[in-house]
Amino acid sequence: MLPDIKMAQINTFLTVAQCKNFHQAASLLCRSQPAVSLAIKQLEQLLGAPLFDPQRNGELSAFGLAFLPEAKTLYKHFEATLHNGMSMAQGQSGTIRLGVLPSIAKTVLADIIRVFLKQHPQVHLQVQDDNGDNLRDKVLDGHIDLAISSIWQTEQDLLHTYLCADRVGIVARRAHPWMQMGNDINWPELNQQKLIRNGTTPLVDNTPAQDFLLASMQVTNMTSLVAMLEAGAGITTLPWMAFPKDSTELAFRLIEEPPIKRQIALLQSRHHQQMPASSALENIIIETFKRRGKRLECPKQVIT
Repeated sequence: MLPDIKMAQINTFLTVAQCKNFHQAASLLCRSQPAVSLAIKQLEQLLGAPLFDPQRNGELSAFGLAFLPEAKTLYKHFEATLHNGMSMAQGQSGTIRLGVLPSIAKTVLADIIRVFLKQHPQVHLQVQDDNGDNLRDKVLDGHIDLAISSIWQTEQDLLHTYLCADRVGIVARRAHPWMQMGNDINWPELNQQKLIRNGTTPLVDNTPAQDFLLASMQVTNMTSLVAMLEAGAGITTLPWMAFPKDSTELAFRLIEEPPIKRQIALLQSRHHQQMPASSALENIIIETFKRRGKRLECPKQVIT
């Protein structure tokens, strides 16, 4: 069993070794000389050999000379460990795993990361994008700490902090008849259109657009979905933030009958402890959405 040696004793030994004088060491340590001598004697008893030559005050023994580099390494490691622990406790270091929807990664994520890293440059921020179902599972399993995701339903094991709600619309080539403002959407004829399902299609369940849920084509990858739409393979529904605004081929038309919204929230588990820096990231996420929320939520009827 290892002896119960304290870091204060190691520090006292290093100070005396540096000064080569017990009186000077006591002055540096703001302790009395008898207290320093007692600390060294106790350390020698715990180690099992004298650290200083009893005939020459402040001079290291052969064992003391051999132990000195080990003691220096030990104390440096102690200082580094203590510094890192305090830094993590103050939210200035550590690792945070953030999950986001692909549409969030394209619209808001850069602003969040920029502010967070400016305020917490030593924190390692790991980001991964995924669909809402997978993000939910990863938060519950503890594989990610926070997630900016859609809310399908409230759950007892998850904490939800509302961020914004973006409107859902129909997306197709600009020339498609349903993209023209003067034309009403003929919902009874929806099943005659070439429909494409995607990961957000469940949002239109129990609405006039619910036939999209029965579409024979399903594309879950956003890049592939845009390619299909631009090629005229069909029409789909998307939340406004997920609409590819850099596409020159596609248009977005709000669904008004009734309005359909996707709820975006910050998710975290009720059962997993968070790093202190997570609270700082959480506040930055909330403030970013407050600042940019209106532009994210409220598009015009048709985007060209």
